Amino acid sequence: MKSPATISPFQLFFVLLQAQIGIGLLTIPYTAQVGAGKDGWISILLMGLFVQGGIAVAWLLSSRFPGLTLYEFAPLLVGKIIGTVLTLLYTLFFFSIVAHQLSLFLSISSNWAYPRTPHIIYAVLSVAVTVYLVKENLRIMARFLVLVSFLLLSIPFAILPIINHFEIHYLLPVASNGVGAIMKGSEKLVLAFSGFELFMWLYPFTEGSTKAKWKAAAGASAASTVLYSFVTFASYAIFSPKEIKVVPEPVLYILKEVELIVIERIDLLFLTIWAVFVLTTLMIYLYMASTGLTHLLKAKEHRKPLYVLAVLVIPLAIATENRETLAGIGDKLNSVSIVLLFFIPIVLLIVALIRKKREESV
Repeated sequence: MKSPATISPFQLFFVLLQAQIGIGLLTIPYTAQVGAGKDGWISILLMGLFVQGGIAVAWLLSSRFPGLTLYEFAPLLVGKIIGTVLTLLYTLFFFSIVAHQLSLFLSISSNWAYPRTPHIIYAVLSVAVTVYLVKENLRIMARFLVLVSFLLLSIPFAILPIINHFEIHYLLPVASNGVGAIMKGSEKLVLAFSGFELFMWLYPFTEGSTKAKWKAAAGASAASTVLYSFVTFASYAIFSPKEIKVVPEPVLYILKEVELIVIERIDLLFLTIWAVFVLTTLMIYLYMASTGLTHLLKAKEHRKPLYVLAVLVIPLAIATENRETLAGIGDKLNSVSIVLLFFIPIVLLIVALIRKKREESV
């Protein structure tokens, strides 16, 4: 496979940040309360700590093979056959995230803004925009992600006008649901925090010292954790514990009540901004899936595999956009995420340490 252009640690920060901020921006308050109730915001902070541990594992592993991605160093640690299986698993996982995120995007957009627009049209347009940028090299894609990241500032500013309506007693007493419930809430959030694992693929193509790369990855995860916590805290301070259980996208319901002097429906404006975050997440994961398929096929570049995956993801996303179906798929992907994001990297690191494997030794 042809090597992509390199990126800076600054660009790595925004690539990983955009990979994490997507559908979860609207749904994470609801997802967190399923396990932890009103203490869901604590579950998010706890999950953020777990992710920092996952980043440390990924950093220690990648720093032993600084010129290789996981696709390339896994066979050196566990053999060619198992390494190929891991490449296939991660490729399918990345592709499944693209399909699932696109399905949720179509469902939410249809319910809130485009009920009469055929989903096939919206799906084709979304994938076409994604492919247009993903077909280029990593550096060009990273530049676009940095450019649109300023839109993230709109999230806290959109919520600020309703701070006077916060009912803090909805969150009291803090941690009353117990440690078990908080841990259960964190377990439900693994998929929402996915994105940090891409560090093991982007590490070889990032310039700078190993410390600079770790700081970029850790900083991106910390930023997404703070943003998720703020959005969730605000949602729980507006909706009572009973109300939040029946509000799947609380952020949009909150913004629907906000009226500015020149904007009556700020929720629709925010929906447009949120669409950018979703598309950037789709871009990153579609790029990772296409590079995985490229590696499996031993192709020279990722464009042809990209076009194949882009064509396949549209009917798959449309076929699974039912709310109950999406919830079931999300739960399964969340369970798989625990294995692929945490368990396998830890096992690979242990194998590397026991066998004393480094890039220069193989």
